[in-house]
Amino acid sequence: MEQIDFVQRVDAYALAAVNDPARFQRRVFGMALLAGLWIWGGLLLGVGLLAWAVLSYVYQGFYGLQIFGFFGGLALLISVLRLTRSDWEVPDGIAVPAAECPRLFEALERVRQKVGGPRITHLVITEDYGLRIAQQMRLGGLLPARHHLLLGLPLAMAIDRSRLVAMIAQEYSHLRRRQGWLQAAVYRARRRLQGLHDRLADARQMTHLGWANERFMRWYLPRWWAASFVVARQDEAVADRMAARWVSKPLMGEALSEVAVRGRWFREQFWTMHWLRARELASPMGPFSLMAGVMNHSMDVNWVYQGWKQEYYAPAGYQDTPPSLRERLRGLDVPPGLTPMSSSNCLAWLGKRSERWIELLDQRWCVRHGHDWVAYRQILSTAAGRVEVLMPREPYLDADQLVELGWQLQCSALQHQDAPLPIYQRALQLEPDNARALAACASLHMGMDGEAQLAYLAQAHACLPAMGAAWCRLASGALDVLEDEDVQEASLRQLRDDWHARELQARAQLQALRQEQLEQGSLLGARACTALPHPLWASELAVLQIHLQHCPRLRRAWLMARPLRALPGAYALVLVLDRPGVHYQENKRLEQQWRGYLERELLLCKLMPLWLTHVDALGPTALRQLAAMPWALLYDRSVQPAGVRSAAAPLRG
Repeated sequence: MEQIDFVQRVDAYALAAVNDPARFQRRVFGMALLAGLWIWGGLLLGVGLLAWAVLSYVYQGFYGLQIFGFFGGLALLISVLRLTRSDWEVPDGIAVPAAECPRLFEALERVRQKVGGPRITHLVITEDYGLRIAQQMRLGGLLPARHHLLLGLPLAMAIDRSRLVAMIAQEYSHLRRRQGWLQAAVYRARRRLQGLHDRLADARQMTHLGWANERFMRWYLPRWWAASFVVARQDEAVADRMAARWVSKPLMGEALSEVAVRGRWFREQFWTMHWLRARELASPMGPFSLMAGVMNHSMDVNWVYQGWKQEYYAPAGYQDTPPSLRERLRGLDVPPGLTPMSSSNCLAWLGKRSERWIELLDQRWCVRHGHDWVAYRQILSTAAGRVEVLMPREPYLDADQLVELGWQLQCSALQHQDAPLPIYQRALQLEPDNARALAACASLHMGMDGEAQLAYLAQAHACLPAMGAAWCRLASGALDVLEDEDVQEASLRQLRDDWHARELQARAQLQALRQEQLEQGSLLGARACTALPHPLWASELAVLQIHLQHCPRLRRAWLMARPLRALPGAYALVLVLDRPGVHYQENKRLEQQWRGYLERELLLCKLMPLWLTHVDALGPTALRQLAAMPWALLYDRSVQPAGVRSAAAPLRG
């Protein structure tokens, strides 16, 4: 729900930036100035109250108001210092000294001289597919900042040196102090305030700031975060153009295209291949030792072309500030098109000990993902067992069983990603209004005809309105692909008008659901999942229980269906976790990770919204409400610490 509020604010600020850029910039500058005045005003007021209390005691003797002045000033100083304390954390990776990779630091120095930015003092090799420069502020900015280059090992393995230099120049451009200084300053401030934003998202941390600071930050921070997002996205486009001046526009365009395509391949293909090794290997295996060869030699040409089209036509998201690939190439005035992928990588730049860095990152990955590896091995085994049961009876299966067979083949990657499509289509022939089959067909996109996918998406939007926003996002990508093909302009315009109307309807529904959850809570009218029009399969419930069994520090979990009053007849799937003593941000990370797992592994998550929450976020009466729903208890480690509850017991109505 916080994300919906953020998206709405970003859209409003983006519209304001387009209509009147000068006024929007003044507004952002005013918001930054307001924060500075609030912090410095609080510090001065706190110091003034303390000075008044001490001096009046020295010169006039003791009287009662001095106590209030002293403790009021002290509390104000403490709350402001808590608000402004540094959230700097040492980057998670391997620090590599300059002596180990002199050629990389020479390239960094050449880029620095062109950009005129500060020196990079530290290089950190990370597990992420990405590249960024992190600023470490010292003494609140009184001392010069230190700059750390965070270079993802997968990126260094994926692209050649010239394209990596182009990406470094683009990242370095955010540190400029001349042209567009306000945008660059807001971009850097947003990066530095990420820790503050995450910390204050926890209501328990917010209350530690004092009454006045809490009220101000609750009003200010969401607005600043949305406005700075718009400015940071604009600054990404400026940084692209500045970097293109130093490395040439064609090279910058090639680098952006290849990084986007390889990033999609890395997420969708490489990790699938790596995790499928859990079928044969009981112990986790590190991915980085084999990544370099796979990155440069195992990309299917047809997949690369389809992946580039999807990246080019994909709209910009709200998870990160870079614009869409299409917007970035247009900003550079580079014609769209897929250029050859890199045939070499940049591992030589990491020095003679690069093999040692790979080995260390493999060890860290195995320690961090050991529980997930064991859980996924069990999930693959369960899916393979279910396929063995259903496949021999395929000609005689009903519609639901056909969909389950196709889904098990798809989510466990036992076949090609689009191979189950004929199975789903046959299920629709047997039962034209089967919601699961519609959702499965609509969510497949690679290799499917755009017009056929739009037909499935239109049916899914009509039958499953609670997921209207997801269908509209998929339809937007399909329409963009059709725009590049030989489709009648009038027909395409009509399709866009139809989907624009559906998108407006989906936005109104999302807002209504947000208001309903905020005002009435997640547990109002909750009932057993067996009451759903499309209950969970036994295989879906088994997947859920495997994840719960391997979740660290999980005590209990409840699963229920919440009727949506804003959409009569529709439900939300509510999963409530109880992890006592776990920090808010750790819970958020787990929630994000699990949402990705469950949306990939449970077809039910394409039929209804998934509300994944924690007991602490539901208020003081949540445990009492959940205790009155014994049928909703899905997992209880205190009762069965070494096992999993049966599939039928938790879901009795």
